[in-house]
Amino acid sequence: MNSYALSVLIAIMAAAGTLAIVPTYASTFDEEACPDCGSNDIYTKANLAAQNDLPIAVWTDSRVYDHESEVVVSGTVANIKPGFPVTVTVIGPQNNIVSVHQVEVSEDNTFETVFSTSSALFKANGMYTVRAQYGPQEINDKVMIELVGEAPMGEVACGDGELAVKGGGEVYCVPFEADGVVVTGSSVSSATKSLILKIETEGDGFVSLAIPRDVLDATEDGSDVDFIVLVDDEEADYEEVDSDDSTRWVEIIVPDGASQIEIIGTYAVPEFGTMAAIILAVAIVSIIAVSARTRLSISPRY
Repeated sequence: MNSYALSVLIAIMAAAGTLAIVPTYASTFDEEACPDCGSNDIYTKANLAAQNDLPIAVWTDSRVYDHESEVVVSGTVANIKPGFPVTVTVIGPQNNIVSVHQVEVSEDNTFETVFSTSSALFKANGMYTVRAQYGPQEINDKVMIELVGEAPMGEVACGDGELAVKGGGEVYCVPFEADGVVVTGSSVSSATKSLILKIETEGDGFVSLAIPRDVLDATEDGSDVDFIVLVDDEEADYEEVDSDDSTRWVEIIVPDGASQIEIIGTYAVPEFGTMAAIILAVAIVSIIAVSARTRLSISPRY
């Protein structure tokens, strides 16, 4: 083969290679939706491009939020199915469901919903999964968001018929019923191993509580024993209505004019919550590690 023929063959191969590359590049470029919208935000462009490939696509207006944010969840579906809403589920760092929304799809194939991170269910920092499902289980998409910062220390919203009991750095929602009595405050203390209710009376009445065993309990040698119940520091009558492995129901008679009920057991939730205990443990381990590395000693050397 002479040099001229070789040059022609190389030129033909180069042209063929170029034609093979150009369609691939053009296809990738065309997948970017709204190329003339003027946005240079990579996150936005990636969300728009995904609409061409996925039967359902979901995204949020940001990837990082604090505990007082409104999270805007948006998305599109490729094919509308009349009568089928999109189910948006938010799953927390402990793999627990913290929010569920049913969202209707608009005529332009889009959907949108909003949820707030100020809810008590969003108190943990970490990664949350926002999952959108449309019809069958396999038609779904998800996006990860992160919650950072300090959760507000305001009151936790317990439901109707529940007391917000503070203790151990946490707030516990304790089911209760009352007649002739208004509970104005409640707390639990590991120092006194007791649950204290601040009350106002409207005559003789009663208070019935479903006390979680992990908040307050009274046991001896592995068996239940009676609580000690004081009304204004005087021992009062009460009845244990029911009990199971997690809860003890007690009903307390309250006379008119009483201002405080104290239920005393043998165990109350520790003053330091779970997170505080973890921080304390990490601090102790860090001190030991630093001491070992720097050869520090508590005992004086002579």
